[in-house]
Amino acid sequence: MTSQPSLPVPVHLLKRSAAGDGRRSDQSQPLPAGGADADGDSLQAVGAPLLAHWQPVRSGSHTLVDQIVDRFVACIEQNVFRQGSRLPSVRLLAQELNVSRYTIVEAYDRLVATNHITANARSGYFVQHKRQPARGIKSGEIVPALSQDRIDVPWILNRLFSQQNNLGLKQEWLDTEIVARSIRKVARKMQPAALMYGEPFGFAPLRQTIMAQLAAHDLHVQPAGEVLLTTGVTHSVDLLIRQLVRPGDYVVVEEPCWFVVFAYLRMVGVNILTVARTPQGPDTAQLEAHCRKHKPVLFICNSTVHNPTGFTLSARAAHDVLRLAQQYDMWIVEDDTYSELSAGPPLRISTLDQCERTFLLGNYSKTLGAAMRVGFIAGPANILNEIAMLKLLSGLSTSSLNEGVIHEIIHGGHYRSYIERLRQRINWARTQMLERLGDLGYVLAQPPAAGLFLWLDMARDAEPLARQLNQYDIPATPGSLFYPDQRVSTYLRLSVSSYDHPRLWEALAAWQQG
Repeated sequence: MTSQPSLPVPVHLLKRSAAGDGRRSDQSQPLPAGGADADGDSLQAVGAPLLAHWQPVRSGSHTLVDQIVDRFVACIEQNVFRQGSRLPSVRLLAQELNVSRYTIVEAYDRLVATNHITANARSGYFVQHKRQPARGIKSGEIVPALSQDRIDVPWILNRLFSQQNNLGLKQEWLDTEIVARSIRKVARKMQPAALMYGEPFGFAPLRQTIMAQLAAHDLHVQPAGEVLLTTGVTHSVDLLIRQLVRPGDYVVVEEPCWFVVFAYLRMVGVNILTVARTPQGPDTAQLEAHCRKHKPVLFICNSTVHNPTGFTLSARAAHDVLRLAQQYDMWIVEDDTYSELSAGPPLRISTLDQCERTFLLGNYSKTLGAAMRVGFIAGPANILNEIAMLKLLSGLSTSSLNEGVIHEIIHGGHYRSYIERLRQRINWARTQMLERLGDLGYVLAQPPAAGLFLWLDMARDAEPLARQLNQYDIPATPGSLFYPDQRVSTYLRLSVSSYDHPRLWEALAAWQQG
């Protein structure tokens, strides 16, 4: 900004309001509504302008409104403008600064919104009385988890959201221009209807786009199924469990498995059964034993690019899981979060049965950025109709603005190439990380061919190392969290985006030495 906020300002030109000094002079008569004042000319009559000859710069890098707002904020915070003092009218200040009245109106509106000034329809604008800031958490801080012996889900989530790299991707890998360009396009075309509640199932053009993408991989969800938009996979899991599961039911999950699923299932009071996840997929012998004994209502799995191992199930395993689901009348929830990072076309159980008893969950936040909270459920239409009502009852509609931006990103023509670049960067980082791990003596029996994570055996309880790495803002999760009983685990989940973090390699070298 070209101006210097510390320039002296003739404070006597700002007249005290009745609220500010308990008196009303002849010069402080009420202003008409809209900001015009009857005594505006008297301000100029004293011979000095309000801002001591300061003028906004039209060719500056900041807009005129930004410059005026910044100038006023500086003067108010430095007590150059006294608390309770009345500001000149819109007309007078526009004349003094040689700008339009609309510019002053917008500047004043911003200052009112930030509580720097107040507006009175009869009397005009006044400098706000300063208040002591509330004692609380600063922006960006997270309430610290309670001290405890073992890391649990609340602890790791608090650490996750306090880290800059809380997506697992390097920020420079994200293409913010694709998002920004799409936001601008959506804004230019935006109608008042866009500010209303969205459709119960979500933005129709995006749903049609998702159906077309699934059809390209031989998953045809119409007319046998439908697509419902959510705010992400976590929201999708929440809706499905509330719809399909009751307290006391049995639900089967893989182990290791995404730790948020375990935490949620425990919260709703279901009985959790586990099957081991192998490089080929879930242990179907264990799954069949659970089906015979407990008749589980639901199986939650991660088919393509499994979290945390990175494995992708085989065609045989997919057929076996579907056979058991059909035989024992069991629903399947297939988490497809990381499929766009896969080495080839995704192999999905939902493709085999065309979403007759399978719900496929997808999202865009893991590739475009965590702030782009848009996900979807593809599944049987009759069940999704009921889930749509549950979605409305629990949170009304999802954001049609976010969904419109995602639709614009996909149709802008650059999404596929961006995903390919992202996949290449992740694959390169994984190669670098695996090479350095090998140099330190760490060996993965079967390294993943895709995905963000490495599932590393640290030979002893990995939790102390996870604590240490999180202190360095390195996303690391102890293996204990990926099991429902949170047993002591020698495994550690690391993001390949940390491949060039020097503290990581120092800690891993020290750990190897014992």
